Amino acid sequence: MKRRSFLPLGIGLIVLALGLLFTQASLIALAIPLVMYSCIHSISSFGLEAPVIRVSRAISKHRAAEGEEIDIRLTLVSDQANRKVRIAISDLFPNIADLVDGTPGFFGKIAPGETLDLNYRLSLPRGWHSFDGVSLTVWSSWGIASKSDALKEADNVIVHPRTERLAPIPIHPRRTRAFAGSIRANLGGQGMDFFGCRSYVPGDDIRRINWRAYARQDTLIINEYELERIADVSVVVDARLMAHSQLEFDTTFDHCARAAGSLSQSFLDRGNIVGLLVYGNYLQWVFPGTGRSQQQRILDSLAKSEPAEKAVFEDLRKLPTRLFPAQSQIVLISPLVDEDDVEVVSILVDRGYSLLLICPHAGQWQDAQLGDAAPSSLAKRMTRLQREIFLATLIRTGTQVVDWDVAEPISVAIEHALGNPYARRQS
Repeated sequence: MKRRSFLPLGIGLIVLALGLLFTQASLIALAIPLVMYSCIHSISSFGLEAPVIRVSRAISKHRAAEGEEIDIRLTLVSDQANRKVRIAISDLFPNIADLVDGTPGFFGKIAPGETLDLNYRLSLPRGWHSFDGVSLTVWSSWGIASKSDALKEADNVIVHPRTERLAPIPIHPRRTRAFAGSIRANLGGQGMDFFGCRSYVPGDDIRRINWRAYARQDTLIINEYELERIADVSVVVDARLMAHSQLEFDTTFDHCARAAGSLSQSFLDRGNIVGLLVYGNYLQWVFPGTGRSQQQRILDSLAKSEPAEKAVFEDLRKLPTRLFPAQSQIVLISPLVDEDDVEVVSILVDRGYSLLLICPHAGQWQDAQLGDAAPSSLAKRMTRLQREIFLATLIRTGTQVVDWDVAEPISVAIEHALGNPYARRQS
């Protein structure tokens, strides 16, 4: 006998015994409903079986971006032999999802061979989300007894960070690959921009002869143009919990993940070889590659990334620089906690890496939260001054610095800090 019927029966028998012992008719009358409920529940539960129902779930997209809505259709087919059953069905979607439209559940009778379609729409935050199955409860005819079961129909949805299109970003790695690309290689050859002149060598293209120089020096001079090749770019995201701030609906790390996705997309679109390292919880490394499949792998990795606090990664000194090709381009997205972080960035530059630092902060949001109180105003000035000192120190080392207030798009911050030399070249 189930606990649901055993407990009322036990209480009813105790009350009935007390009523008979003390000859109290009120206690006996109180015990009768409990005993009757237990008996009816036991009779209803006897032979109650879960109906045979086939379930299938169709999801409009298994990969989506933040803010996109996902349509889900749950199809139920009853394989009962000869009777209607009253059931309650609920789809077990992630708890953090927002139900936009429709209903993920059903309560009522289902006939043999009948098909039900449940349609609803969800909005999910960034991450890897699992749909564990479907909860099924069958009720007796009087609705007193029930039996629950879980139908296995698992699905996964990956929600990528939201990205934005960026203009070409000027980077200057010391070493490039041998294949044609869009990064200036600081070498003369076939290209678009004038690089210099040299003496004519038999076999040179005569169309590149500088006739004005020949008229002055009576010697054949060849124009050279700067080679443009592809580069190795490593995007490093600082995922240390102590480095990030909590905002109203998300954190600065969420903005860092979006910036990493946008930057990697920009570099991949121009044919570069891009890898990703998320530094904080563990070394989450995406091996360098090219093309759309590489961007998919990077976004998948960013989707499951979360800030963490581990002693082994409490500073940037443990960065595995052996993963980065020598004299390549590193794009570091980090708020820079203290002087040690600034020193680590300077060491990377000294080792021959070209470094682009994206330094996010929650300036406007914090200003709105702190207000104009005297202590808060002093704290704001001290924080801003410390960040300016850090960034000025890194600029003197040759680091490209983008001071990014997360209240504005990353494209605006990059355009303000680095400009767009490609647009100037075309003008």
